[in-house]
Amino acid sequence: MSTVGEYFESTLIRGIDEGIGTAGVVQSLHGTPRDGDLELMTGTPGPAGPQGETAAAFRWEGDIADQSALTALAPKLGLAHAGKTWRVLATDTLMYWNGTSFDSFTDAFGAAGPEGQPCNITIGTVATGPAGSDLQIAVSGTRPNLVLNLTVPQGVKGRKGEPGGPGPIRNAPDYANGPHIDGSVPLWNATSSRWQARPFPGARGPWSIMGAQAWNGGAGFAPTQIKVGTTPNTVAQLQIPAQDVDWRPVIAGGVLVFTDEGIGSFNTRIDAEVRLDSAGGQIVALGAGFPFGADGYCYFQPYYGTRGLTPDSTVGVVPAGQAVTLQVVLRRNRGDSLYTYKQDSAQILCWAKPVTAS
Repeated sequence: MSTVGEYFESTLIRGIDEGIGTAGVVQSLHGTPRDGDLELMTGTPGPAGPQGETAAAFRWEGDIADQSALTALAPKLGLAHAGKTWRVLATDTLMYWNGTSFDSFTDAFGAAGPEGQPCNITIGTVATGPAGSDLQIAVSGTRPNLVLNLTVPQGVKGRKGEPGGPGPIRNAPDYANGPHIDGSVPLWNATSSRWQARPFPGARGPWSIMGAQAWNGGAGFAPTQIKVGTTPNTVAQLQIPAQDVDWRPVIAGGVLVFTDEGIGSFNTRIDAEVRLDSAGGQIVALGAGFPFGADGYCYFQPYYGTRGLTPDSTVGVVPAGQAVTLQVVLRRNRGDSLYTYKQDSAQILCWAKPVTAS
């Protein structure tokens, strides 16, 4: 038979916290040769104990693979190594050596830290320090409103760069900037002593009719006419679109005609004329005929029917923005015989020569 003492020698006694001042709670003891429970009432908090020793300074040693590697390292550590700390990669746990054993901190990595106090930072003064000095930063103010004052070192003088390309012509001091029509070119204005945008002064075109085909797909020269007496006789109409400047036609080409006269008769002459808009319009080109009964080619040459033509004259000028139709007219200017005209040998070409650009 066991004695009470023998029971206590083999009994593990554990305290159970039932709560301070809980009504109706009594203490009880239950024991067996292998185990036992002793219910003890929770006491009141005692006074603070003496301050412990200062912990060893934290010394980061890096990562270690797993707990086995750390356990293998422990026999080599002593008091002199207190503060050394590793991260166990397998469990992402911080292990701190306190001099005799490891203290673990499972929430050291990946856990959210305490919420910090928001802070408003504004830039205060920005000064320039000597070349080669360090960047200086001074923080003033009281949290959460802080002011950042900077002293930035002056940079060293760089090398001279390569010459740049020409700038925009509109920024040149001798250029009169203003509206620009597409295709304009800079021309010198002697009155203002500046360059200014003006329409392109070169010839535009050409536009042409060759035989039965016009440049725009329209009708060409009239069919061949044999032994006719019509005068004036319009045999072609060349349509020229409107231009952005005033211009004069510059005509080339010609028409093949011959008169119905016998040997020794040289009285009739058929001329080919180019006129503006109608058979009686202003003449701008002339192809003089030959007064004999054989094939004669009337070659067109610019002709404006006036003396003393100057650049400022309005003779032969087509205004800007106005389309025009050039009329090729055969006219009997001498004699009275019939004549023959051939379509396949007829051709007219026209260039538009601006007269307003200067």
